[in-house]
Amino acid sequence: MRPVPRTVAVIGSGSLARAVVYSLADVLTEPVDVHLLARSSGPLATMAHIATRRSALLGGQARFTAHPLDTVVAGAEVVLNCSSTHSSAEARVRPSAWTDLIKACGIALALPFHAAFAARMSRIAGDALFVNAAFPDAVNPVLAALSLPIHCGAGNIATLAASAGGDIRMLAHHYHLSTPPRDEARMWIGADEVTDVRDRLAPLRACERPMLNDLTGHTAALLVRDLLREGPIRTHVPGPLGLPGGYPVLLEQGRIELDLPPGVSEADAVAWQLTWGALDGVAVDRRGRATYSDHVLEAAERYVKLPSTMEPAETIAFAEELDLVRKRLRGNEY
Repeated sequence: MRPVPRTVAVIGSGSLARAVVYSLADVLTEPVDVHLLARSSGPLATMAHIATRRSALLGGQARFTAHPLDTVVAGAEVVLNCSSTHSSAEARVRPSAWTDLIKACGIALALPFHAAFAARMSRIAGDALFVNAAFPDAVNPVLAALSLPIHCGAGNIATLAASAGGDIRMLAHHYHLSTPPRDEARMWIGADEVTDVRDRLAPLRACERPMLNDLTGHTAALLVRDLLREGPIRTHVPGPLGLPGGYPVLLEQGRIELDLPPGVSEADAVAWQLTWGALDGVAVDRRGRATYSDHVLEAAERYVKLPSTMEPAETIAFAEELDLVRKRLRGNEY
């Protein structure tokens, strides 16, 4: 008799979602029903077919099925969001005054889009472990402050840690995907802090950013697999338990807790993350309050009055006003 399959949902049909889904086909060896949800039904059906056959070719038992967005997947144990109403790919495929503004402000300006969409998706997650891969370093604290279900994020620090290699513990922020002007991400082997962080991360930072989705997607697929296991498993995730930035964590039977190196307190780690959030353009504290950096406010002021500080609900609501600005600046592109 075939074992009762586990159940997972993946939201999105873009390059990150594809990388996740195809890696899930490779790493899921037990029977798992993977439900794919997105607005784009055509690409999603293709993804589902390829992933199902890919799993079968490898001797796996994962089955992938496409559904419309907002489908509630009954019995889902893990729901992974890989989508948003903002896409970084827009600057490459449809450049406009809007993408110029995003380039000037950085990902910080897109926070309301990412947060509003993730909030919407978290509400359909039900009792599943909700994992958000859309700017989780900043979005996850907003969700937690609104009492929405958020287990952790995917990507960012996981990609950095995979690139660094070895049996390490790392503290890092989304900002560290690029080379910082000073200081660095922090890394330990055992109780000893590593000093060659910049050298370890140089190959990753030299990669073209869109190509990193292949590695990021694989780390996210491994996270989904590990959340289905009993554990204990040590790994790295952004935004665990709604905290800002990325941390080493311990997974065990669906639970998650910080796995900080000796001598580093949770309070110190969170304060350190806020410093990097400010350099990334927006520092979001553990209460979900977003504080925008001066360079973002100055770059945006010609087009939109961006409040310097937003409470969590204000961040979600601001997506509507920002969308009006986006439509105006896109002109005839859409």
